[in-house]
Amino acid sequence: MIRKATLVILGAVLLTLLVAGVAQATHMPQDIYDDFLADGTLSVHYTDAELHAYLNDAQIHEYGDKTVTDRLDRVALDLVSRSTFPFTGFQLAMFGIVAVALIGGGIALRRFSRPKKPTGPTE
Repeated sequence: MIRKATLVILGAVLLTLLVAGVAQATHMPQDIYDDFLADGTLSVHYTDAELHAYLNDAQIHEYGDKTVTDRLDRVALDLVSRSTFPFTGFQLAMFGIVAVALIGGGIALRRFSRPKKPTGPTE
């Protein structure tokens, strides 16, 4: 029983050390800011996720030096690869066209499907 408990505790400690090592391997937004602040360039290769994390970090943009964050934002945006096409409004235009076509079609069907009133004498 003691041997199993020791193995479980040892396994938990090793798992914690492995997870902590992976967590320390990533760069935080403050690390990116400090790297750029040191010499005006990014000397480390940052992943797109890390650069997005920097760009979305409100604390650095609020309390960091405005001139540094402006220049670093431009550099980070140039380095981030774009995975989706930017929104152009085409989707909204297509939804608008479909909506107008459906509403117009419904009005036309209602107007032309009404029974015609008889014009001649009725029996």
